[in-house]
Amino acid sequence: MAVLVAGRAWDAIRVPYGALGFDLDGLARPEDLRGLLDKLDIAGPVFCDPYRAYMYFLVPPGTDREWPHGAMARAGIECFGGHSEYVHHVGVPRIDRTDRPGPHWLVTPDCTAREHVDPAVLLGALEKQSRKAARDGAQ
Repeated sequence: MAVLVAGRAWDAIRVPYGALGFDLDGLARPEDLRGLLDKLDIAGPVFCDPYRAYMYFLVPPGTDREWPHGAMARAGIECFGGHSEYVHHVGVPRIDRTDRPGPHWLVTPDCTAREHVDPAVLLGALEKQSRKAARDGAQ
């Protein structure tokens, strides 16, 4: 792992597995998580920490200025970047770590148009999953 500063080349949005899939936990297989990302049309670099059941989406730097912190924080979702008064350090796995055990990449970063996850697409997917979870919980 390397500890990198968020807000320079990217901001990181930390999302609990459960916020994207009601039945996901730390035992979710990498291929299932990748399949979920495909199903939700989320493209770009993503790594996960199965010990804590979090995914980290690397989004363009400056995303934290626009991110709806209050609403998302209630769901355990946080955006780390260079906008706040805090310097956020994020532990990032080695680029060749693409499977368990431990933190690993679901989608490795590259230098193409998919250099970052589109934060609007991610936010839309999170809001959709939140509505779905609320409906399923009300039944």
